[in-house]
Amino acid sequence: MQTPAQIRAQLSLAAANRRFSSGLAEAEAWLASATAREMLRIDYYARQARYPVPVLGRARDWKLKNATPVVAALASMHPDGRLREQAVRVLCASASAVSDRALAVRVTDHVAVVRELAEQEVLRRTTLVQAEQVVPLLQRISQRGRGSQVLERYLRALVDAHGEASVWECLRSSEDFDVRRTAFRRSFESGLFGLPDAVRLLPRERDQVVRRKLIQVIAEAGTPDVIAESLLRGRSAESRVLGLVKLTAEQLDPVDVERLLVDRSVLVRMWARLRWQEMGRDPVEGYAAVARSSAAPVVRARAYVGLAEAGAELDRAEIVELARSADLALKKVGLSLLRGKAVAAEVHWLLREMTGEDSKVARLAGDVLSSCPQLWSLADLAALKDSADPAIQRRGWWLHRSLGGWEAVIADLESGAYRDRLELPMYFRPTPAQRQRIMELIGALSLGSGQVSEIEFALGLPA
Repeated sequence: MQTPAQIRAQLSLAAANRRFSSGLAEAEAWLASATAREMLRIDYYARQARYPVPVLGRARDWKLKNATPVVAALASMHPDGRLREQAVRVLCASASAVSDRALAVRVTDHVAVVRELAEQEVLRRTTLVQAEQVVPLLQRISQRGRGSQVLERYLRALVDAHGEASVWECLRSSEDFDVRRTAFRRSFESGLFGLPDAVRLLPRERDQVVRRKLIQVIAEAGTPDVIAESLLRGRSAESRVLGLVKLTAEQLDPVDVERLLVDRSVLVRMWARLRWQEMGRDPVEGYAAVARSSAAPVVRARAYVGLAEAGAELDRAEIVELARSADLALKKVGLSLLRGKAVAAEVHWLLREMTGEDSKVARLAGDVLSSCPQLWSLADLAALKDSADPAIQRRGWWLHRSLGGWEAVIADLESGAYRDRLELPMYFRPTPAQRQRIMELIGALSLGSGQVSEIEFALGLPA
């Protein structure tokens, strides 16, 4: 999306080149390719009158006799109301896509004459090709005050001319998300779409809002077999959750529920465990069987996560084995389960993991160390802080900062990670060693006098 400065520059260029065919072609392509939102922003910045000379130049310099649709479209966005009225009359005689869009923008004009002229002409432009240009703009304008009623009037005119089925079929293929979503909603509300259409469209639907509507229709109107086939085996976690919610334990196939126990979605796993228990089965046993099986590593990893979610206690040796695994999925799960359970002998290994290329593994290893700060000292972090790799340095500073209190202040001062203010502890004093280190850093850094005074006050030093 263009910035205001870019829009103004493009408008100024279009106004300056309006007498040249090459300049007009570029302006026409710009106005034709702009989305509805962008088109309204272009109109807004074109009509701003806070400059000595408007972005589009002086109104008296515009000559609209025999003007092309592009020139008229540009003039219709000028701050001068009389020029906009003249431009709208020129646009009414044109049948181009640019004139369709420019007229649709003017139905929200603050000058009543301009607004009424544009509205009357827009309501006459009711071919499906014109609707593709007009409806996205009217959809945006419907959220405003002036012109908000034009959308419904235009849709009624379209339906009278072509019938509901043709209108909504056309608008369901719109490239504008808002229009497409409205078209799907209205298609279901008017009875043009039903359960078979929702089942057919759901597997290839990419828009989350439309997909949610299709899922709701299937969940409300589908039989257990249809819900199981379309929702429980669907690509979206939302559909799988809703399938588990709608179907009772008696209606569910144990094979489907067992598969969903190790789903990638936390919410799906939770509902699958609930239904599994209602079937008289133990989720812990199901997870343990999968975790220690020959299934794919990613599936086994989810089974271990499920064990933790179900409240099962895993042996520490098994967790360490997972954390040292060569497979990334198992390693990540092992490290996440090792929080609060590490021992001193594993500190150096965890620090090595923090220097690895995989940032997720490094973060998880750091989480394990930050959960057991009594196992390591600041001297252990030297290899991280002194690394030539800035990413590894940041991991070292982050781990130091996780100690909190005055150590977090020291870490911020050492790394220069603070912005305008340091987060200074105000309710407890630093140790002598911390105070000494902070004073050394203050002396070495170029801090403002006010910031130095604030730090010294927090340290408890005399003014």
